[in-house]
Amino acid sequence: MQKAVLRVEWGNEKERKRAMEIVSAYEGIQSVAVDMDTKKVTVIGNMDPVQVAERLRKRFGTVIEYVGPKETPKPTTEEPNTDTNVNSPDSLYSDHVAYPYNQPYPYPYPYPYPSPSYYYPPPWYY
Repeated sequence: MQKAVLRVEWGNEKERKRAMEIVSAYEGIQSVAVDMDTKKVTVIGNMDPVQVAERLRKRFGTVIEYVGPKETPKPTTEEPNTDTNVNSPDSLYSDHVAYPYNQPYPYPYPYPYPSPSYYYPPPWYY
């Protein structure tokens, strides 16, 4: 059993019905839920979500947003941070992220600089 959430771009009620017919005719689907406000179709069953999306893409713009097991994982409750040491390095710079970057080449460009590969002749009046 898989759960797939697809974002389908439809314009009116008639297109929504057509999308519902396309999805519900697919073999192995047990339930289909449609949300008009967010334009999402939730499909549950034994199916290939990519094939369902391809079938919908023939008629509508479709994007796969989520594919996973039918049961949603239970959120774990974490304890709030009760760190009393305010001056620790972790608490001072917790919102900063260090990104690696490329170091410049440590040697200067070889002298003399290469001449351009094009040549402009002087004007005819010189």
